[in-house]
Amino acid sequence: MFKHASQKYSGGCYLLVRRKDESVFFLGSCFVVHEEGYLMTSCHLLEGDNEGLMAVRPPNPESFSPLSMEDVPAVSLTVVKTDAIHNTALLRFAGKIHIETPDHLLGVAENALLGSSVVCLGFPFGHRDMFNLGVQSSIISSKLKLRKQTELFLIDTTIHDGMAGGPLVNIEDGRVIGILIGRFSPDDEGGDFVRGERPDFDTNFSYAVSIEYGKTLMEEAGILPV
Repeated sequence: MFKHASQKYSGGCYLLVRRKDESVFFLGSCFVVHEEGYLMTSCHLLEGDNEGLMAVRPPNPESFSPLSMEDVPAVSLTVVKTDAIHNTALLRFAGKIHIETPDHLLGVAENALLGSSVVCLGFPFGHRDMFNLGVQSSIISSKLKLRKQTELFLIDTTIHDGMAGGPLVNIEDGRVIGILIGRFSPDDEGGDFVRGERPDFDTNFSYAVSIEYGKTLMEEAGILPV
């Protein structure tokens, strides 16, 4: 069951990078949410700077790929909408592009129950110049609501920094229910995810914000969530 969800979304996951002068800096992960070239990620990864953003297409995840590559295809991105309170950002490929997307791509967060199996997708070692997609299995350990009413999924897997911005997929219906943020801390309402800071103690729990905030950004941009 994890295999089918991974295959369904692996082709729509990209590395999120920033090009500045002659240098390229890895920021995290992002994923396609609409056939007209819209993507979603975590707002804190942008660091308030919308310039020079690019999506890097990884090698075929089903093949054994080198740990690092000297040349990878990249496409410029524009920032469409951001929501810093709920740590969500809607991006789009620069220029018109049509992408084949699965039907019923985005799920309903409320329908995901405690103990449900989920899959996390992203690029855990992008900071080490590794362009290989990573897949981690987990379960929904808790569903939290912060004082600012932000709804979070708590999962029992430690995700690496590079996976932030990737999708959290519910195995039961094969739909995206959240956007990965990072490791969870019970202090300061789950950690300062606006700046993406780590908790100051060891934990194997991570968290994701509800995909419903991403849907709201899509609706505000005049596109219908699929």
